[in-house]
Amino acid sequence: MDDAAIIGGGPVGLGLAVLLAQQGWTVRVFERRHGISGHSRAIGLHPPAQQVLARAGLAAQLAEQGTAIRRGLGISNGRQIAALDFASLPGPYPYVLALPEHQTVALLRERLRALDPLALSEGREFQGIEGQSAEAIRFTVAGPGGLQATEASWLIGADGVQSAVRAELGVAFHGRGLPDRYLMGDFPETTVWPHSAALFIEAQGIVESFPLPHGLRRWVARLGHGQPPDADLPELIRERTGYRVDAEACTMRSCFSTANRRAASMMQGRAVLLGDAAHQISPIGGQGMCLGLIGAARLADLLASGAVPGGGQLLQFQARQLKAARQAGLKAHLNMALGRPVAPWLLPARNLLFSAAASNRTVHDAVARSFTMT
Repeated sequence: MDDAAIIGGGPVGLGLAVLLAQQGWTVRVFERRHGISGHSRAIGLHPPAQQVLARAGLAAQLAEQGTAIRRGLGISNGRQIAALDFASLPGPYPYVLALPEHQTVALLRERLRALDPLALSEGREFQGIEGQSAEAIRFTVAGPGGLQATEASWLIGADGVQSAVRAELGVAFHGRGLPDRYLMGDFPETTVWPHSAALFIEAQGIVESFPLPHGLRRWVARLGHGQPPDADLPELIRERTGYRVDAEACTMRSCFSTANRRAASMMQGRAVLLGDAAHQISPIGGQGMCLGLIGAARLADLLASGAVPGGGQLLQFQARQLKAARQAGLKAHLNMALGRPVAPWLLPARNLLFSAAASNRTVHDAVARSFTMT
């Protein structure tokens, strides 16, 4: 019997597996897919997430492969109206690290393989829970050989927004979808800001831009009402920002909607929900994956210290994690609201508000800490 069985081999599930394996636990990660998708929506590792991954033994690899985003710029009508400098952040990581999710997953897989070559089981899909006892939880997974019955001391559902574990537990997922839709793509760098994020605050809606490793840059544009998901992203970028990107050189393109939801409960006996299975945060602001990694570190410490099902430590963990998810959701909602289209005559007033906030040191530092989860 394994100490922990983790359903879902994304960054959060793998991060938890590595942290537990480092403490001598036997872990098994069941991932329904084979290989790693090159399609990365999440790219930002905030300072607390970098600390978690450093605990997992990946500090050197992150520094080598990632791109540090050291400031954010607010731009409107071709003019800089605000700047957010992360140099004042406390701790060893005064920046957000840009690293596509598939690279983070690859690093975590390699680290887990070094700890236990048999820990990751690909092509295995969670089917259902057979029962629980005081010491173990029994469940089944489907794979090439058919159904496999197994058991572990703990079952962790880190299997995303459409969590099969959450559905099996019958846990409600409260919240709602939001009207904001975005189109994004990765293109060769054409700006002069290799270590800066840029927010183009325009009347037609915001365009966000982030540096990536390997000389790439991600562009994210809010779609207006009625704009289709197959809209011409390079043309949209040019119209709103004046920057030109090479459509033929696009390495990733995606349209996504937004939502904020939280599970009514994160645990049921020896089954625990983690990451997007427990809370869905709008990608705007980039805090969803980081919140999941922070939760993985907290859960690893509690389990390794002997936490028991229904005990006070796990109840406190649940309350803290869901509160953090609620706060992250509110921040994301505010970020989206500030980036929605406005009447052209209102744009100067909104720009003035951004400029005033950025020029006030107290407000500037508070916004920097809020944005980076520090």
